[in-house]
Amino acid sequence: MNRKIYALKFALGLSLLVSPFLSQSAQAQQLGIANSNYAGTNSLYTNPSAIADSRHKFFLSLFSAEFGATNNYLRYDAPMSLFKLARTGEEFKSEYIQENLNGKQKLVMAGADFRGPALMVQLSPLHSIAVTTRVRAAAQANNLSEEVARLYKVADGEDDSYLYKRYTGNNMNLNVNAFSEFGLSYARVVLDQGPHFVKAGITVKRLNGGSSAYLNLEDTDLQAEERTNDVTGDAEYVVKLDKVHARYGYAAMPDFDAAESGDLLGLLFGSKSAGNGWGTDLGFTYEYRTNNPDYQVTRNGQVLTDVEQNKYKYRVAVSLMDVGSINYNNPDLVWAYDVKRTNKEVNLTEFGDAETTEEMLDYLNEQLDVSENEKTTSFRAALPTALHINVDYRLTRNLYANATLIQGVRGKNATGMRQNSLFAITPRAEFRKFEVAMPVALQNNYSVLTVGAMVRFMNFYIGSDNIGGAFNLGKPYGANAYVGVSLLPLLNRNPKEKKVSTPVQ
Repeated sequence: MNRKIYALKFALGLSLLVSPFLSQSAQAQQLGIANSNYAGTNSLYTNPSAIADSRHKFFLSLFSAEFGATNNYLRYDAPMSLFKLARTGEEFKSEYIQENLNGKQKLVMAGADFRGPALMVQLSPLHSIAVTTRVRAAAQANNLSEEVARLYKVADGEDDSYLYKRYTGNNMNLNVNAFSEFGLSYARVVLDQGPHFVKAGITVKRLNGGSSAYLNLEDTDLQAEERTNDVTGDAEYVVKLDKVHARYGYAAMPDFDAAESGDLLGLLFGSKSAGNGWGTDLGFTYEYRTNNPDYQVTRNGQVLTDVEQNKYKYRVAVSLMDVGSINYNNPDLVWAYDVKRTNKEVNLTEFGDAETTEEMLDYLNEQLDVSENEKTTSFRAALPTALHINVDYRLTRNLYANATLIQGVRGKNATGMRQNSLFAITPRAEFRKFEVAMPVALQNNYSVLTVGAMVRFMNFYIGSDNIGGAFNLGKPYGANAYVGVSLLPLLNRNPKEKKVSTPVQ
C-alpha cells in the first residue's frame, strides 16, 4: 500500500474503524429552497408548522436528493475547479491542498440525503397533513485536535516532524449512520387575530436503522511511529496508545437481495434492520400581517382573504428538529465495547488491509486484547437534534430577505449524528412559477464562509449551499449540490365570481 493511501487514515487515526463509509455519506439543509413559500413538503425538514396556511392545497413531491462533503481544516487551492480537474484527468497535486492552522478542533463530514415521495394535503384553511419518506447517510469526524489531524502530512510523505511525538488528552469522535424514516406531519392555525397569525406543527417519524458505527476516544495519549516491514521493506505506520479509553461499536447491515421485494421492504420498514426507533420534530411560526387591502378580494359581494398571496410583513419560525434516536439491538448484527487500556499499539498497515468493517473490528479487538465478555449487543445512535430559528422579511411583493440560525444541541461525545451549527442570510426573489435564492452562510460551527445558489422553475429546483466548491471560488472547504422534482403542486385559488344571468326581455 503506497504512502498516499495513508494520508486520510492518519488524519483520522483509530477512527478508521469505519473509514469505508466516508466516501458514501451527508448533511443536508437546502437553504435555498427550505424557506420558500412554494417549497411544499420540502419546508417540513426545517419546520413542521410550515404546511399550515400553505400556498399549496395539494403537493406531491417525487424526490429530492443532496450530496456533499465539507471540513474546517483542508481547503482546495488550485488553478482549476474540481469539475475541470475531473474532466481533464489532470494529476492531483499535494500543493492544491491548504491547511487552516488556527489551533482549533477540526471536523470533517460527508454524506447524502434522499427524500423520497412525499404528500401534503390541506384539509381546510386551518388544517394540513403530510406524509414523508427519507433516507439519510452521514459520516462525521468531530473534535479532532489540530496536531493529530496534521499527521496526514507524515503519511503523505511531506513532513516527518510529527512522528514520535506524544499527543496527550485526545478526545475525538466519529460516527457513521445510514437509516430510513417515514414521517407523519400535522399542522394547524392556532391564532388569526388582527395582525397576529400563529401556526404550529408536529412530525412523528418511524426510524429504521440500516447500518451504524461509532468511535469515541476520551483522554487518550498516543504517538505515531514509522517502521520498516522486515519482509517487504515497505514503510509501515503504527499508532502507540500509551493510554486509551475507547467506546466503539458497529451495527451491520443485514444481508439482503435487492431483487427480492420482501428483503428490500423488510430493510426499509425495519423488520430486517439492525435497529429502529422514533423521532419527532416540533415547530411554530408567527407572522405579522399588515392591514393591506391588497390581501383581500371581493367575490359575489363578499370580502375574502386572498389565499393566493403571502400576507406577512415578517415571519418568525422556531423549531426543534430531530429529537429521538435509533436503538440498535439485533444481537446477530450489533457489537459494542467500552475499554480502557495502557501500552497498546495498532499497526495501520495491517488495519488498512482489512477488507470489511467486521475484519477491522476483529483486528482492533485483537490489538487491544478485548475479550468476548466485554462485548455488548446494543447501543443507541442519536438523531442530529438542532434548534432552528428563522426570520423571513418581505421587502417587496416578490423580494424577501431571510436569516436562519441552526444550533446543534448534541454533545461532542454523543453517539450518533450531529448537526453542525450555522448562520445564513438568504435573499430571494419568489414567484409562483419561478424563484431564485442565494444563501450566504457561516457553516461548520460558524467557522467556514460559504455562498450558494438555488433556482426553482415550476416543479423543478436545483441548487447548492456551497457553490464555491464546484467552481473553485474562494478556496473552498467542500462542496454540495441538491435537486428536487415535484408532481401535481396544486396552488390555492380564490373562488371565482359567479356569473349573473340577465333575464331575456
